[in-house]
Amino acid sequence: MKKTAFDKIVVGFVVLVVIIFALLMVYSISTAQNSVLSERKSTMKNEITMLADGAMTDYSNGTIDSKELYKELQHAADTLDMGIWLTDERSNIIFRSGSSSGSSESGGSSKDSDSHSSTNDNLKNYVEPDELFASFCFEDTFGGYFSEDTLVIGQPLYSWNNYMGTIILTSPMTFKQDIKSRMLSTTFVPFLILMLIAMIALMLMSNSLLKPIREIIKTSKSYAQGNFNARVNVTAKNEFGELARYMEEMADELSRSNEYRKSFISNISHDFRSPLTSIKGYIEAMLDGTIPLEKHEKYLGIVLNEAQRLTKLTQGLLELNNFDSFDLQLDKSNFDIRDIITPTINTFEKRCNDRGIFLDSVFLTDNTVVYADRTKIQQVIYNLVDNAIKFTPEGRQIRVQVTEKDNKIYTSVKDEGVGIPKDAQKKVFERFYKTDPSRGKDKTGTGLGLAITKEIIKAHGEQITLTSEEGEGSEFIFSLPKEKDMQVPIKPVHIETHSERHSEANVSSSGVKSNGKFRIKDS
Repeated sequence: MKKTAFDKIVVGFVVLVVIIFALLMVYSISTAQNSVLSERKSTMKNEITMLADGAMTDYSNGTIDSKELYKELQHAADTLDMGIWLTDERSNIIFRSGSSSGSSESGGSSKDSDSHSSTNDNLKNYVEPDELFASFCFEDTFGGYFSEDTLVIGQPLYSWNNYMGTIILTSPMTFKQDIKSRMLSTTFVPFLILMLIAMIALMLMSNSLLKPIREIIKTSKSYAQGNFNARVNVTAKNEFGELARYMEEMADELSRSNEYRKSFISNISHDFRSPLTSIKGYIEAMLDGTIPLEKHEKYLGIVLNEAQRLTKLTQGLLELNNFDSFDLQLDKSNFDIRDIITPTINTFEKRCNDRGIFLDSVFLTDNTVVYADRTKIQQVIYNLVDNAIKFTPEGRQIRVQVTEKDNKIYTSVKDEGVGIPKDAQKKVFERFYKTDPSRGKDKTGTGLGLAITKEIIKAHGEQITLTSEEGEGSEFIFSLPKEKDMQVPIKPVHIETHSERHSEANVSSSGVKSNGKFRIKDS
């Protein structure tokens, strides 16, 4: 039978309680016995003093004779339930309570004489001659004379400074065993009852404690088998309930990760298979003569474009893998974001002209210096503009705008494109996600641009947001911190004057004025 953690707790609890009970009993019995022993000694000392001051004084004064003395000593022994002995000046026992004679050694039978002689020898063995002239007290069987330990107290008797003998009181120490037996009998049964009640309580508690644990174990086995839809039926508002909630959250996250993994494999398979199929088809067609020699150059160009698409996809995957595996290393510095926006959007001049799209930039603040990684932010702006161009129809406008608010610089890329459905807006930053289910509108995209963009902004400790309406366009806005005071000299960066920027804008505009499809405007 498998032992549970609760079984170990119960066994440990029982062992601990038994040990504590035993220690308490030993301590209590010992304390009680010592207390009674101390009280018994005090009582015997008081009684022996009273006998010495009473009967023995009368005897020494001649008020009573030895017969009357022995009678009084026997009466006192019977009353006190103690043994009383009396020795003469030569330390020989002349009276012992309870003897058959009830009087002196000479008056007893031969059996009593032998007993007196033996007792006298024992007394001399246990008490040094000098100690007979002083009070003494010891606990012993008296050389086997008593069947159990006996408390023996003696006090010397003097008359006019002359030693007359010693009076001795003996009391069997049966009270020790009586105390032990009484305490055990009065505590052991209640202890057993309490232990029984405690065990029943523990068994009842175990049901409420082990039930959620078993439920958690059962559900965790389902999770291990890949069933992330299983739920932990634990609603208690305690640690078990908290653990159950965290397990369900973990299962939900694992389920999402599993779905993402399946989607990732499906998407990457599609994005790799399409260009590979095209490359394979065109090359086979050229080799078997389906495509004539004079058209090879045209189709080799298509093959080259597909190969470049594969290269771009591979680079994006490697970059995202670095984001997942390592902390993104940023080379932060102060730079004017205007100096990367203008040249970046200039690279899209031909595409905008070809598609009849108007692209401009607007700077609504004079303070456009930010503290960030220049190369990474340039990649962010490129990805956002590139994404906007893909989904903006002919004759519409894309605007890159820079504003300032709350010690941050905000950059937005707003288009007048097709917009993004509400249910898709939360997914646009996912890897390989494309809003077109057929994946037909965007033939060149990899579905990784926005995912990379979000990772870069996240690495800067900032946020990127999206607002979009279907048919009206989309706007991506990201924030960056303003310039930071540097402790080391900053490499000078040339910032164009307003006239220089205006002149450059006029040149760019004049260069494309014939078709009116592309313009850059500073405000």
